[in-house]
Amino acid sequence: MRFGFFTVLAVAALIIITWYKSSPSHRPSSDTAGMRTDLPGYYLKNAILTDYDAAGAPSIRIEAERIDQIDHSNEVQLYNVRVNYEAPGGQNWVLFGDTAHVQPGGKMVDVSGNVRLQEDTAGRTGTAVIRSDTMSYDVPDSIASTKSDVRIEYGGHILTARGLTANLKARTIHLEQKVNGRFLP
Repeated sequence: MRFGFFTVLAVAALIIITWYKSSPSHRPSSDTAGMRTDLPGYYLKNAILTDYDAAGAPSIRIEAERIDQIDHSNEVQLYNVRVNYEAPGGQNWVLFGDTAHVQPGGKMVDVSGNVRLQEDTAGRTGTAVIRSDTMSYDVPDSIASTKSDVRIEYGGHILTARGLTANLKARTIHLEQKVNGRFLP
């Protein structure tokens, strides 16, 4: 009998709490709705975004540990990023960084923090590694660029400069200023 009494009491308490919380006087006010805009509209964890070329082959793949929508807009912020570019000729490039910002329309990806760009072609050794603090990637033109200091490591060789434009399709690199290299035999 004691068990039945406590069950009825618990159900009655649940009904009263539900009625109390659902009454109009206890619904969130417009002030709390305004606070929600400070939160991301959505977020993704361990996400992979893939874009395809006109032939249906993957052209770019962005992997991120986390992706946050910024202020309910079309912009997103990515964390611990890996951007894979698959060139039509089979050369693959990988751009790594701590964070990235995708501009509206998805045409530009701005990567910052421990940025590293390198060729990632299977079976090929001795590829160059380009390091910088920041780098922008133009998705339609497949061009990576920066105005910051860069360091290019190729085998035992080191080349430094300020500013770089790398055309991944054409496989060309243009260094802008303060170019300095050291090539050991």
